[in-house]
Amino acid sequence: MPEPGAIPKAAPLFRMRPVAEVYDWQNILIYGDYGAGKTYLAATSVLVPEMCDILYISLEGGEKALKEIVRLCRQRDVDPNKIMVVPVESYKQYSYIYEYLKIHVKARDNGDLDTLRKLESQVTGVPAADIKEPRQFRTVVSDSLTEAQKYCMYQILGIDPSSQKIDDEPDQAQFQDWGKSREMIQFLVRRYRDMPVHSIFVAGQDIEQDARKQFHYNPMLPGKLSNDVRGLVDTVGYLTKLTLEGGKIVRRLILEGGMYGGAHIAAKHRYGTKLKGLYIDDADMQTLYDLGLE
Repeated sequence: MPEPGAIPKAAPLFRMRPVAEVYDWQNILIYGDYGAGKTYLAATSVLVPEMCDILYISLEGGEKALKEIVRLCRQRDVDPNKIMVVPVESYKQYSYIYEYLKIHVKARDNGDLDTLRKLESQVTGVPAADIKEPRQFRTVVSDSLTEAQKYCMYQILGIDPSSQKIDDEPDQAQFQDWGKSREMIQFLVRRYRDMPVHSIFVAGQDIEQDARKQFHYNPMLPGKLSNDVRGLVDTVGYLTKLTLEGGKIVRRLILEGGMYGGAHIAAKHRYGTKLKGLYIDDADMQTLYDLGLE
């Protein structure tokens, strides 16, 4: 029997490390209206060497918006194929990608290039022997979380989007179904957020009006899920396209929550005093990456 106060020899139930050794992986939610440039902003991570390679999870066919990034990469002599696109057609497929990434980042951190080659071969069809430098993902973009929630609800209701007839009336979601969906999406965001990668979530824009006729802008997620997800990530930015005096068009990323032009915009950040002002015009991921550094 061990003496009172003795430390057990079994494996510890937890580990600790100095705060200075904690790598600052960023987790960011970008939301806004269609055409605001959310996909473009997320994809500019390919221009940040420390964020490459990038896995772009396409849940709503937004990869067409990446053509602008491809052109920009060629102008700057950057390989656009540092972005790999995975079209997603079901929530289960989304979960498979997470399981794949768990194995991938472990091999990446162990310097296990053989396993990385095998993993890449499985999902690209390229023979492992032909892969000289396997991709090492450091950024994952989920575009969009709004669509992921819909796929989640389809799974709960037993709907297969690929085979559902367009004239079939699906079962209406019950109260408990919304509760399940809320928990599943929270779980998903936590898992991707806690993975050793930069996690970028994209979402649509929801506008609500309260009893005082005041507008509120939030990520497009049902019920309280919008608040839940905002609480799970470090940065929430609202992206909008504005025309300034003189006709100049800018993509404004608002990072400080509050009132703007008579509307309350949900936003937050943990960049502290490094962020000068309430927003960034024509922001890119290099700007956000630099803000996140010590």
